[in-house]
Amino acid sequence: MRILFPNMMKWLGRAGTKLHARLAEEIRSAVRSNDGSITMRGMEEMPLMKSVVYEALRIEPPVSLQFGRAKRDLIIESHDAAFEVKEGEMLFGFQPFATKDPKIFTQAEEFVADRFIGEGEKMLEHVLWSNGPETEEPTLGNKQCAGKDFVVLVSRLFVVELFLRYDSFEIEVGTSPLGAAVTVTSLRRASF
Repeated sequence: MRILFPNMMKWLGRAGTKLHARLAEEIRSAVRSNDGSITMRGMEEMPLMKSVVYEALRIEPPVSLQFGRAKRDLIIESHDAAFEVKEGEMLFGFQPFATKDPKIFTQAEEFVADRFIGEGEKMLEHVLWSNGPETEEPTLGNKQCAGKDFVVLVSRLFVVELFLRYDSFEIEVGTSPLGAAVTVTSLRRASF
């Protein structure tokens, strides 16, 4: 969370007031229609908020470096090559190579807030921040992050709570040993 939340703030802050206004409207409307409560069902009715969370996880995975030993002989294929891996060999992955692949994602290096809305939801299979596709569930055999659903949930709650309280905010971004160092320079309290 010490990496995830500052990165989420960084991408939301950089996206600007037009996105902030859209998020505030969507979130507040969904909460009002759920008797003023934040509910799981209500959050499912917030496609822009969900897309923003997935886009932040895509563009800057909180755990970008991953490794493991091959449990069996296998062939790993890329767009234009195949690599033979023997059982027991060490594998190393740098997530942004996959999550920013321009052959998969248009504008791969840019934060596109509504990338995963509508037909874009099909692209979630290429969001690999959790050491596996977002569309798959963690199991004992696949090394996918067991806390994947929890991370998505608290990220959604973070964005929802932020835009229930504030219309917009501005930031300055620096660096820290754990990623982004975000300083909030301006907050505009909720006006509607």
